[in-house]
Amino acid sequence: MITTSTPATDPAVLSEQVAYYRKRAGEYDEWWFRTGRYDHGADLNVAWAADAAEVATALVRHLDETRPRRALELACGTGLFTRWVASRVGHLLALDASPEVQAISRARVAAANVDYALADLFAWQPAERYDVVFMSFWLSHVPDDHFDKFWAKVEAALADGATAYVIDSGWDLTSSAKNHVRPDREAGVAARKLKRRQRIPDREDLPRACRARAAPRRAVPAVANRTYAALFHPRRGVALNA
Repeated sequence: MITTSTPATDPAVLSEQVAYYRKRAGEYDEWWFRTGRYDHGADLNVAWAADAAEVATALVRHLDETRPRRALELACGTGLFTRWVASRVGHLLALDASPEVQAISRARVAAANVDYALADLFAWQPAERYDVVFMSFWLSHVPDDHFDKFWAKVEAALADGATAYVIDSGWDLTSSAKNHVRPDREAGVAARKLKRRQRIPDREDLPRACRARAAPRRAVPAVANRTYAALFHPRRGVALNA
């Protein structure tokens, strides 16, 4: 549990995190496909692609085995995993705080069984229950002082017998852009740079370098023994508990 010694997160950090990903929407997929600033050489790119394939296979296997009717995706991003979830559930609600990344996801996953909604996940409260709550590369953005509250929301969104499924990165400096500042492993936030200046309505004054969460520092909890997790590490493979 969080103790009173855990420092409170500056609200500006959370605001900058959202603004950063809004500005970064057009280049987010470069990170996933390891191009441009995220190309760290053939060997690491091959290792990353192998990890990605392993994680996608495990997720698909889980969904095929459990056959969830109603699914919730938190921080859907550009739809890289939405595409795998949508085709294997009856209905999917995909949430994200950025309309720019959701526009990319809508184009990638234009399925009749998918609804998209904008939501600040730190203010969001679940209104319904789902057979699976899925998130990828989001948990590392949840500050320590929000961690337990966030997981309480996840548990409140789970129907009886449902599961929470988590995918995220392990700590590895080669998983970020070549020109990103390398934070200490225990750092709570990391400075990130955009490839180029991009305008956001009413936020043109945002600094070029924004702050985002560093890699996850707390263990994924077993929500009523119903949590499955996959942790990427491009030089040590993928750790799966599913």
